[in-house]
Order: sequence, then structure tokens, then C-alpha cells
Amino acid sequence: MIEVRESQTAAFLKSKILETLAEYNVSVERLFSVTCDNGANMVAAVKQLKSEIELQFFEETVDEESIADVEPGRDISEELSTEFYERVNLVRCAVHTLQLAILDVVNKSHESVKNLTNIAKKCKNVKYKTNFDHHGASLPPVWSQTRWCGIFKMIESFKTQRNFFEQLASQFTELDISSHWDFINSYHDAFRPLYICTKKMQETHVSLSDFYMAWLMATSEIKKVKNNPFVASILTSLNKRLATLRESRAFKMALFLDPRFNYRGSTVFTAVEKEEIQGFIMDTWKRIHDLESPSSLNAANDTSSELGCIDEFDDYFTAMFGGSLDTDQYPNESNFLQQMQSIGLESRQNHSYNVWDHWLRRKSTHPELYAVAMVVLATPSNQVSVERAFSALSLVLSNLRTGLAEDTLANILLIKLNKDLFQQAVSSLYNWKDVENVNQQN
Repeated sequence: MIEVRESQTAAFLKSKILETLAEYNVSVERLFSVTCDNGANMVAAVKQLKSEIELQFFEETVDEESIADVEPGRDISEELSTEFYERVNLVRCAVHTLQLAILDVVNKSHESVKNLTNIAKKCKNVKYKTNFDHHGASLPPVWSQTRWCGIFKMIESFKTQRNFFEQLASQFTELDISSHWDFINSYHDAFRPLYICTKKMQETHVSLSDFYMAWLMATSEIKKVKNNPFVASILTSLNKRLATLRESRAFKMALFLDPRFNYRGSTVFTAVEKEEIQGFIMDTWKRIHDLESPSSLNAANDTSSELGCIDEFDDYFTAMFGGSLDTDQYPNESNFLQQMQSIGLESRQNHSYNVWDHWLRRKSTHPELYAVAMVVLATPSNQVSVERAFSALSLVLSNLRTGLAEDTLANILLIKLNKDLFQQAVSSLYNWKDVENVNQQN
């Protein structure tokens, strides 16, 4: 988390992202996806990051000799730009998109919302406090533009305390909301599934396919609401917004690798789409393979040298029975393709099936697909973690701690936001038996 004072243009955001990656020694080529809100500046910044990767790839792979061999008039940079345009996958925040779908139907300009908001503000007046305290009632929350489902929470407060507010209105006519009860009931019934869906999205990590399942469950619940003036508009908005989310290459890969969506007889994808997604998966695997650290490659080479006797036996075995060992740099593409195609031949799993465990069990039998699945499943579907980080910042950077240095604040947040990982890291930093022996000697 960094403090910025300049105008947050796409170019500025891209430069800050690259600076942050450099600080943690992460090359831009290692970016698989960027999850951001639907703001035009963020979307444009991701597109500029894509261009950054395209430029680096171009510089690394095209030398003078290869350029000399290019046919006259052929724009190789444009071809490479097209081929590697999706090397960084733009993932629009699912929760933010869901809130936009809600506001497409009812927003702050709705007459009932404005009137109920004014009543909620009036309720804070001290002259009503005795009534709220006497009946054990809670103040209706005044919603904020930056709070998800704020309008729903305010309306739910009125609905669940209807008897109290009717009694209150009989004493204070300025708090009368009798003309809005039909709106309150209709809004609550129609939008409650979307509120529940939003709460599900606020878990520690929600993968792209888990988000899609939650979205579909919410849609299913909305369809059960009969004779409601908002249902038709909500469903139209949800379908429109979902179409934008499904354009993401990462989203398509996530559904393809999820046996709840890709199974024998599934119609989630057409045959043409499946072939396209299989190409995405193969490209991703090749990126993973190419980005393996030199240390891991050296370790593999060291292991091979230690097992020289096995290599000699392989030669002996080949002399006896023929054939040859597979030494290709990449997995046999035909075998890899068969494994990807076989995914769609498996049985369908129920909506609560654990996809993480599904691929963990296939780590040894489908190593290439497993590697891709771990990347795709790790792709966050929303920015809830960012909102959680802002909340943590407000607790750390209080009015009494405004003198914290920037580095100190960054380190505190790093530990606070990654406390589970930090506990694991600390346990492996020392040989605790040695530490205990030193303490005993002292």
C-alpha cells in the first residue's frame, strides 16, 4: 500500500505498479492477472501493463538476424502484440461489478431511497434517543457510497423493525414512512440474494469459478421471487454485467478446470470455445515452465548427475528393448491435449465440491494441468483483500500514531495483513532446538 498525491492516470498507476513489483523483486513477466475495479483509469493501467510485457518479450525474442529474415512489409511487432495481448489477464472485481448491477436497478436517485435516507439521518437526533433505548431498537444505518450493499442494510433495518417505526411515526409524524412500506418489502425480497452473495465474496479468497457459482445461486434465488417489480430488471442487469466478466481469459480457464462446470454433456462452452481455452492453458503452462527459477533447474540437474547409474541403466534398457526417453523441453502436446480433453468427460460434481482438493489429488497424475490450475485458482475474483487492507490501515495509522515513518508503516501492514504466513515463516527461521540449548546454557 502506497500513498499517492498525483493524479491517478493510467500511466501513473502503471509506473507505481512496476515500482512496487521491483521493490519485491517480481518481474512483470510473472504477472498472470490483475484484479481491479471497473474504473476507466485502472482498466487502462492494466492495458498499459500488457504493453509493457509485449515490449519486453519483443526485445528478448527478436534479434537483428530474425528481423532481417522477415518478409518486406510484414509488421512483426504488431503480430507479437496481438499474440501476447492477454499475457496479463484483466479480471474485473466481481463484487464491484455486482454492486454496479444493483445500482443499475435502484440507486441513490430513487425517490424512496432519498426519502428513507433522510429519515435515517433524522433518527440520529437526540430527541428520539429515549424511544430507541426504551424499545431496544437500533438506528437505521445511513448508507455510504463506498460501502457495499449500504442501501440494502438501511432498508433491512426499517423492515425488521417495522412495528417500532410505525409506533415511532404515531408520535413523531416527521418520521412517517407508511408510503414506503411496499417499496421496502419489494426491495428487501428482490435484493436479499445479492446481499448474501456479496457476503460470500468477502471470504479470505474466492476463486473465479467459486464467484460464478455464488452469482448463479443468487440469480436462482431471485427468480423464485414472484410478483416483484424489481426482479425482471435485476436479472437483465446481472446478465449484462456477467457478460463483461466472462470475457476474461482467466475466467474461461477457471470454468474449464472446474468439474462443476466442465463435465460430460456440459453446455457451458461450445466445441470452438473449448479448443480456444485449451490453447490458453497450453500457453500458460509454457509460461510457467519458462519462468522456472534457475535454482530449481540447477537442482534438477544436480539430481540427474547424482543418478548417473540410472541413466546408464536407461541406456542398457533401450539397447535391449528399443525406444527412447522423452527429452522434450515441453510436455508431449498430444498427451497434454488428451488430458485437457479428458476433463470434459468426467462426471459432474455438486455445487459445493472442493475444486482445490480436486487438483491437489491430481498433482502427480496431471502435473502440467495441476501447475496451471494452481495459478488460475489463485487468481482473486475481487478486491475484498484491498478493502480489508484499508480497514487495517485505519487501525494502525490512528490519530495517535501519525508520526510513523513510511517504511515502519509498510512493515507493520505487511505483518498484519499476512499474519498466517508470518507465523509459518518465523517457525522456519531458526532451529528452535539450538535456541533452547543456548538458553539453557545461559
